[in-house]
Amino acid sequence: MLDSLYEKALEKKDGISNTLKRDMDSIKIDPHNLWRDHPFKDGKSEITVSAGDGSYNKKRFMGFFLYAVDAECLIFNKNGLERVGVSDVNVIPPYKYPIEGILGNYMGIFEFKSSLKAFREYDVDITLFDGSIRGNLLKSSPVENKLKTKQKDEIRGLYVPILEESFRNMDEIKIESYDLFESVEKNFPAIKIEAMIYLENIERLMSIGKLLKETKNIVAISKTSIATDYFKSNIPDIAIFEEFCKKQGYTDPCYLDVQPFYQSPEKAVKGDFPIMDEFFKSLNFTVFYARLEDFKNVLKFELPYRASEEEIIKILEGLKGGSAEGYPYLLKKAHNDVVISKSDLERLSNIIGFLEKSGREML
Repeated sequence: MLDSLYEKALEKKDGISNTLKRDMDSIKIDPHNLWRDHPFKDGKSEITVSAGDGSYNKKRFMGFFLYAVDAECLIFNKNGLERVGVSDVNVIPPYKYPIEGILGNYMGIFEFKSSLKAFREYDVDITLFDGSIRGNLLKSSPVENKLKTKQKDEIRGLYVPILEESFRNMDEIKIESYDLFESVEKNFPAIKIEAMIYLENIERLMSIGKLLKETKNIVAISKTSIATDYFKSNIPDIAIFEEFCKKQGYTDPCYLDVQPFYQSPEKAVKGDFPIMDEFFKSLNFTVFYARLEDFKNVLKFELPYRASEEEIIKILEGLKGGSAEGYPYLLKKAHNDVVISKSDLERLSNIIGFLEKSGREML
C-alpha cells in the first residue's frame, strides 16, 4: 500500500506545488508593506517574568478514557527560577462530546490559574503565554446550543458564586467543577453531563477573566496560527510572513475586539459570554507578527490592550534578551516540562493497574 502512496506523491508533486504557488501569488497585499525590518536590541532588565504552558493526553480503554493533564508557570526574578505547577490523572467516560474539548478546558483552567497564582505570589511584571488568549475566549462550549436558556441561567445562578469564591484563596489549584458534580447530578439529573461541561467552560472563562482583571501585562505568543486577519487569504498570515519576510522585524499592529459567534441553522450570529460579558467585550487586543532573530521562526504576538508601536518595540526588545533561537527561553522550558507523552500514559496506566483491553490489541 505504501508503494502506491509513494507513486501518487510523485505523480501529484508538481500539481500540489503549483497550487501552493498559485495561492501565494493570489495575495492582494504585498507582505513587505506590512513588515518593518528592525534589528532588536538585546534588552536587559530586572523585571520579574513568568511563562505558562499546559498539556494533556489520553488513552482509550473499552469503557473509559484515562487522561492526564498538567500546567506549569515558571517565574524568573532576582532570586532565580521559581515554579507554580499543577497536575491531575483521572478517568472519564466516552461522552458523545469530543473529549479533546473537555480536556482542553481542564488544561486551560490549570494554565490560567497557575499564572494567576504566580502573579499574586511573585509580583510578576510580565506574564507570557503559549497560544492565544483571544482564541481561548472565542472558543465556544460544545454544549452551548444543547442547553435551554433557562437551564443555563439556573446553572450559573447556583454555581457561579461558588466558583467566584474559590478565587479568593488559591492555596491549592484545582478544577472546582469536579467538587460540584454530585450537586449538579442532583439538581440537573437529565442533563448532568451537559451541565458539567457548561460549568467547566464557565470556570475556564472565569480563570481568564480574573487574570485579565488583575493584570494587562500579558504577552501571548503562538508558534503556529490559522488567523487570516491581515491578508484575508486561505493561507494563514503567519505562513505568508514566514515566506516573504526573513529579517528581524515586526508587522504593523492589527487591533481586534472580542465578540463570540454561535452557529445557528442559517448563519453565524453574535452571542454573549456566559459570564463577565461586558468586561470581555470591552477588551481590545493588539495582534502582530515578529521575528526576533534573522531567519528564525515568525511568531504571532497578542496583547490584551491597544498598544502603540513604541510599546511593541519595547516588549520585543525585552523578550529578545531572554530568548534562544528566536523564542523566549522560559516558554520553551515550560513547554518541555509539561509535555505528556504516550509512554507517560502507558506508565501511568501500569501504576494505576489498568488491565482492561483497549480494543486495539488485535490490530
